[in-house]
Amino acid sequence: MPQPRSEIEEVFHSLLKNLNTAKLKLSESELVSSDFHSLFNTIQTDVLQLKSLLIEENQLTKTPSQTRTTMRSSSAIETKTDTTPQFVASNESTRDCASMSGVKFTIDYLEAHVKQCLLCLAIFPEGAVIRKQQLIHWWIGEGFVPDTEVGNGCCEELMYHGLIVPVKKEYSDEGHAFRMDPSIRWQVVEAAKENNFLEIDPQGNPIVGTTGHLVLIKGLDRVRVRVRSMRGSGGQGLMSVYNVDQQYVHLDKSWFSGQRKLGTVQLGRCIGFREHHTELLKEWELKRIGACRNLRYLSLRGISKIESLPDSIGDLYNLIILDLKACHNLEKLTTAVTTLQKLQYLDVSECYLLDQMPKGLGRLINLEVLKGFVVGSSQSKDPCRLIELSRLDKLRKLGISIGRQSVATDDELQQLAGLKDLRCISITWGVVASDKKQSLAYSGTVKTAESVTDMRLYLPPIIEKLDLHCVPFREFPEWLSPTNLAALKKLYIRGGMLETLGAETGWGVEVLRLRYLRNLKCDWDAVLSLFPRLRFLENRKCQNLASWPCNAEGIWQKLD
Repeated sequence: MPQPRSEIEEVFHSLLKNLNTAKLKLSESELVSSDFHSLFNTIQTDVLQLKSLLIEENQLTKTPSQTRTTMRSSSAIETKTDTTPQFVASNESTRDCASMSGVKFTIDYLEAHVKQCLLCLAIFPEGAVIRKQQLIHWWIGEGFVPDTEVGNGCCEELMYHGLIVPVKKEYSDEGHAFRMDPSIRWQVVEAAKENNFLEIDPQGNPIVGTTGHLVLIKGLDRVRVRVRSMRGSGGQGLMSVYNVDQQYVHLDKSWFSGQRKLGTVQLGRCIGFREHHTELLKEWELKRIGACRNLRYLSLRGISKIESLPDSIGDLYNLIILDLKACHNLEKLTTAVTTLQKLQYLDVSECYLLDQMPKGLGRLINLEVLKGFVVGSSQSKDPCRLIELSRLDKLRKLGISIGRQSVATDDELQQLAGLKDLRCISITWGVVASDKKQSLAYSGTVKTAESVTDMRLYLPPIIEKLDLHCVPFREFPEWLSPTNLAALKKLYIRGGMLETLGAETGWGVEVLRLRYLRNLKCDWDAVLSLFPRLRFLENRKCQNLASWPCNAEGIWQKLD
């Protein structure tokens, strides 16, 4: 009696996982010949084929005799694979077909929400590097996942099945992006068509019909066609507007007016690790966005010509993610943002013309990520103070910008230590606009007022990552010590006046990145004494540290 389908799937998922792990370990060994790699590829293809055949065994259209014949055929193929290597070469197209059949099976039997997440990848061109964070934000906007944690789980499952491959930055152990194999991408494109998720042209590019997804890719004329077809299609209305790689985006009032199902609007480009400059044409149409009451994800990342957000953004009471990173013309953040009670993610980093944050951010009690918080100056009119952040009990990541004229009392600074969920904090000095005439360009020279230099910070002892930019101090201040930061695993210091790494030993730091510190001097033996648990170090353009045993790229790694 055959096993239930769920048990069969579980057995083969486990087998595939073990094969992938074994293949990875073998690939790291120089002693393994190419024959072994070929053998593992053959076994993996056989498993995928056998998996499909066993599933067919349980279908009602199969008779017992047909089932036995199928199983015998499968066994014969496996036997010939092991004993007759020539069979593999002469039947390569058959094996490719079997492999693709296995991929299709895997896609078909994904959980519903994971499958929906996968189908989103059909919009990206072949070979594209897809940013993980922005894709998860899209999934949240579509309602496929409720939060980032579940989104990360979906990514892990897709990697587990081999449908996506992580892409890591050089010398980084974290995968912030991924890509798809071209053959798997075509399977995903076909699945998107079959499930009416997207309409795809013969070249594999998404087009807009009745599915509700407006995808922006290169070619202004094509975008206008898509907008007209959407307006006249009689479909269900827009559900998402997603810019893949278009530099000039023509806003149209039809994108927002009456679009009650619209959950995602990403107007900044999203491919690759680099930030891309994007321009909005007819940017005044953005004021209509308040009508999209179901909007959960809004990204204007990297878009110029936006000096302020419309007050109508306060009507987006379902908004969860607001990404305004690198909006270089943004001068003011409207107080309407403080009414977005469901907001979990707010990024205004690299908005260098912002000189204060709107008072009332402390009301955003669901906020988990806040990047680019600007500490106001004495000239700021009723700004948000650091003390308000003490109400954000769910805050996990925080980025702070301290300008030359920033003012914060000792009582305010002490409130940071009370953020018990905070695990990652980034602090930048000296790049906040003191007036609207300040240039957008940053020369790297730190000019910090004496009061800011002496500012004592109180950080939660549980933080695991600390990223410091343009440090104004020459020596480690009292608050920057292993005693105060016992849980710290990653320490990044980029630019500034630092001359020494301090004298207090016992750091638990495992990853240390030092960049553009031309005044820093420290012997290598002292580094190992200060950071006894160090396993990775980056030394980039620190001219006095040339004697350190780093490679040509400035990298040192501890050998296990």
